[in-house]
Order: sequence, then C-alpha cells, then structure tokens
Amino acid sequence: MARRSEHSQAEIKKMVLEAAEDIIQEDGYSALKVRKIAADIGYTVGSVYMVFTNMNDLIMHIKARTLQKLQLYLQAQQKRPITTETLQNTALAYLDFAVANDGLWRMLFEHQLALGESVPSWYLQENQKVFELLYKIIRQLDELHSDEQVHQAAQVLIKSVQGIVMQLLMQNQSSAAVMASKAEVELLVQCFLRGWNNGTT
Repeated sequence: MARRSEHSQAEIKKMVLEAAEDIIQEDGYSALKVRKIAADIGYTVGSVYMVFTNMNDLIMHIKARTLQKLQLYLQAQQKRPITTETLQNTALAYLDFAVANDGLWRMLFEHQLALGESVPSWYLQENQKVFELLYKIIRQLDELHSDEQVHQAAQVLIKSVQGIVMQLLMQNQSSAAVMASKAEVELLVQCFLRGWNNGTT
C-alpha cells in the first residue's frame, strides 16, 4: 500500500468505500465499524471522517453504490427489442444480483436513518433509477394503461420480487433454494403479465 501522503482525499474515499463493502459482504452490516475500516486501509479513524461526515453518510454512499451496481447489472440483461422475456430476465437478474451481493443488498433495507433525519436527494435519485428500469419495460410492453397505472404496477412487481429475494436470503441459500426462488419469480412475472394483459391488475 502506498504511504498515506500519496493518497488524495478522493482515493481515500474510494478505499474506505471498498473496505466497508468487503466487511459487509464477509461479515454483514452489523460488523461495519469505523475502526475496522480504518485498520483495513491503514489509516486513522479521523481520516475516515475526513471524507465522510459520519457513519450514516458513509452507509448512504455504500447503499448508493450498491444501487448503481444493481442498475448496471439489470441494464446488461436488457436486449432489444423489449419483450415479455425482457421483463422476466430483469426480475431474475435482480434475484441473481441480490444472491451474489447478499450483505450489500440486505443493507439497503436493514439500515434506517434516525427519526428526523432526511434521506439525501442524491440517494433517492439512485433508488428511483432502479425502479425506472422496470417501469420503462412495462411501459413499452403496453400503451393502453395510463402512466399512473404503469407506475403502480411497476411498484407492485418490484416489491414482490424483493419479497421473494428477502425470503431466500433469510434461509439457507442452497442451489435448490435458489432454483425454487427463481421459479417463483418466473411464475410471479407470468401471472403479472397475464393479469396485466387481461386488464385485471
């Protein structure tokens, strides 16, 4: 590792984020401590707080990075033209990402800001981008429903997929359990499309 004086604040910030992500993936969100991060990168606790205001600031940036990675992963599954298979593949890709990034994905939901603290606008924007991926697919598959109906349908679908993922991650993630969860996601999307096309969603 380079000497401390050789790292810019931007580099230290990146090192802190990457070290924190490694801790979360290996030991879970509850194991994330500033002293552990500082020790892992060879800096002092004060250096961590030099690039992040507090622990919540650090965690919100980690969560935003996770959402960015999720967005890129989902986008990579979307081929043209957009079909019903695109929607199913995107939902399955969401599950795959969560399984591969168990600790980071869990932290998206486990971490809560204290009462009275506001969620940063830049984080809300990253969260919205993931939702918009599903919204745009459904919107392109159907021009009959209103934007409000499509928005609501996308919300219901992504929350349903998240529910299946959460249930999987709370139990033994054996190959059989993962395959069963994928089958549930496929059935969910099929039922969603059937109901949506029949105008019953």
